Amino acid sequence: MWLRRLLWLGFIWPSSGQLEKSYSDYATQLREHLKDGLDQLVPPKSDRAVNYSKAGTDVSMSIRFFKVQGVDASAGQMRLKVWVRLQWIDQRLSWDPAAFGNVSQVNFYAGDSTDAEGTEIWVPDIQLYNSNVGTQASLDKSTAMVYSDGSVFWSRPGLLDSLCKFSGLVAFPFDKLKCAMEWGGWAFSDGFQGIGIQGEGYTFLNSEDTAGASYQEYSIKAVRVDVKTTFYEAVPEHPWTIVKYTIELNRASFYYDLLVILPTVLITYLSFGVFFMSFEVGERLSFGITLLLVVEVMKATVATFIPVCGETLWVDLFMLVNTAFCCTSLLETMAVLFFAFHMDEHLLPSWLAWMAPWMLCEKDPQRPEQSQAGSIYRRLIAGVKSGSKSEAEDPTSKISQQLKEKEGLSETDTAKLIFFENLFYLTDSGHDGLIEVEEACQMLSFVNLSMSRPTLEAFIHEKWPNHKDGLTCSDFMEICLELMWVTPFEEIRMGAENYNSSCSRRTRLNSAYWLSWSKAIDRWARFWLPMLYTISLGILFNLEFTDDYETGGSTMFQGFGPVFVTAAGVFRMLVMPFFGLVCIAAWVYMKRRAMKKTTRSSQVQPEEDTKKVVVPRWSVKQPVTTEDIE
Repeated sequence: MWLRRLLWLGFIWPSSGQLEKSYSDYATQLREHLKDGLDQLVPPKSDRAVNYSKAGTDVSMSIRFFKVQGVDASAGQMRLKVWVRLQWIDQRLSWDPAAFGNVSQVNFYAGDSTDAEGTEIWVPDIQLYNSNVGTQASLDKSTAMVYSDGSVFWSRPGLLDSLCKFSGLVAFPFDKLKCAMEWGGWAFSDGFQGIGIQGEGYTFLNSEDTAGASYQEYSIKAVRVDVKTTFYEAVPEHPWTIVKYTIELNRASFYYDLLVILPTVLITYLSFGVFFMSFEVGERLSFGITLLLVVEVMKATVATFIPVCGETLWVDLFMLVNTAFCCTSLLETMAVLFFAFHMDEHLLPSWLAWMAPWMLCEKDPQRPEQSQAGSIYRRLIAGVKSGSKSEAEDPTSKISQQLKEKEGLSETDTAKLIFFENLFYLTDSGHDGLIEVEEACQMLSFVNLSMSRPTLEAFIHEKWPNHKDGLTCSDFMEICLELMWVTPFEEIRMGAENYNSSCSRRTRLNSAYWLSWSKAIDRWARFWLPMLYTISLGILFNLEFTDDYETGGSTMFQGFGPVFVTAAGVFRMLVMPFFGLVCIAAWVYMKRRAMKKTTRSSQVQPEEDTKKVVVPRWSVKQPVTTEDIE
């Protein structure tokens, strides 16, 4: 009987099966008869089956879902287009159809339960507890259909604008978003209106072509209806029934897969392309920085789709992993460039930890005021002219006596003086006007072959004991005059060139050593970083992010919620590491094969018989031997 009435939805069919012309007259009389003495605020009479109360009536509710109009996760709101249907028994509205021209159904205006003047009959006082806009304002006004047995059917189309405590958003964009709607009585307890569900409590519109979702982000995947009874302290003697509708929404995640997830993964893989670029490519660093900025732009784009919250969502972890690997690629490039162009023996200077920041760069470096070679030259000329002997062990005085015998300085002697000063400036690596004794001895061991480096150090410390901080240009030239004045100039010049070659060779060795580190970093990064990123993706896409909000958890958490992996997810996670191990084994095997082949080809082949002449395979002539030639 109820199914027949639900299907007809307001069409009045008399027992003859045809609509009679006199229906309007009888319906008018029937409405006046039923409204006579009816109090709209008093609960109706019915035959209830519950033991705790015989007053009032039992109301069955059902919701027919049309489509999802909108979901705002940031504001915690959901709007659904629905038809809310209520059914109950009011024996005050029953009549004998035979007394009213066989009219078995009549309509009454039904409005708000609290507005006696706005409704012609009693209507249930059932409200949506977590509504953003009350159902009186969001549901359209409609009439209630009253049947002759006192049963009433009231269907109202409209919107349900509810405030949701969403659950499942932590798995965004692969989430199954859930929102609960709680319905219950506000002024009447179960003592006057019992609340139940009709059938499953919900239906979906399938017959209407305009129902359902198209070109929308959300669609209704499933609905679960739970009925529970609670007691309030204000009226502890009567129970209150709450009907909870849990709406599970299905998100169109393919949009995020195609326009967010896939591009971000591809960009991160592209950032690994710097490992295959030479360190001499100037755009290598800018390429990595550009891709890192692109990932940050993608992160900012995703931030517009999700609310600002303390809970860590799946997409937050996904973006964090991509950012971390892009930063790792950039750091790897910086390390490679640092090692590739590093030429010192150590990574950092030894004084870096002890020097103050403002002393790392000298603003006004010391510059020579005049040539020390010219000063010594003038001293030698003065000594030759005076002819006096000095008792002090001054190299210039000794040399002056020698020059007096040779009647003055020659062009070679002058060139030696200039070259000695040039050696000082070549050895002064710090450009501070001082060179260390050890550094001077190292250079002098190349241009003065008669003395070893330890002998030179002992000689200088003995003759110049007060030069622990370093040798000035004048001191260095005096040492050169003492040790190498009688050495042929060509031999001194060739020794200096040999020293410069030794220094440049050491620089080249250092550069080659650090360049090998640079290439090793690239070589390992080419395999391990893409492999680790792929394994990370395998783990990420198999993690299950959940929360406790659906089960009644009232405290908002921050950070990670419950995270777990299913058995199938564990198997899928192990596929990529297994594939990586296979790749490593194949690489090791091919490398060994290549090394064995290189070893065999490098071995010396035994000499063949000199009488045997190799003939090309395409030749048809007989081989020629040495015997035939003889």
